[in-house]
Amino acid sequence: MQMKEIKRIIKIVLGIYDYDREAEKLIYKSIQLYHRGGKINQWRAIRLYNYIRRTFCCNIYPGITIGSGTYIAHAHDVCIGKTAVIGNNCRIYPHSDITAAVKNDSMRQRRHAIIGDDCILGNGCTVIGPIKVGDNVTIAARAIVTKDVPSHMVVKNVNEFRAKTSDEIPKKYMLQNSNPIEK
Repeated sequence: MQMKEIKRIIKIVLGIYDYDREAEKLIYKSIQLYHRGGKINQWRAIRLYNYIRRTFCCNIYPGITIGSGTYIAHAHDVCIGKTAVIGNNCRIYPHSDITAAVKNDSMRQRRHAIIGDDCILGNGCTVIGPIKVGDNVTIAARAIVTKDVPSHMVVKNVNEFRAKTSDEIPKKYMLQNSNPIEK
């Protein structure tokens, strides 16, 4: 064992090490390796994925497509399937699942959800099947989604949507003021 590895293990044992940051770095590294192409890189990504799954109880397959600025908070017990697509600037909280409803015969067919930009997946939420979740959607904690969700919605319960109020929608999604000149 190298000295650097020994120091890292000592920090983990003493509780000084930041598990979340380590998990996040390893997750993004495995995704980058997988998408770089080539059998060796994909093999390395799968090996790293297996290490992450065992160490951090986090099942995020490296073949997913993930947008920039997406934040996986405390990547503990997060499950994201192989064909999932996650947009830019999303926040995914612990115990969230993006899973397939049933295993299709064809592995080429998309089986997981497409999550739009600026979405929030609350603690313990579940998104099941090949559905589309629009931009700026908030999925509450413990909510279950099995149907398509339009943009600017809040999902509170099992497929129970409501439109976001003007206070909940960020300014970049708001329509321009009819009178651009304010006094």
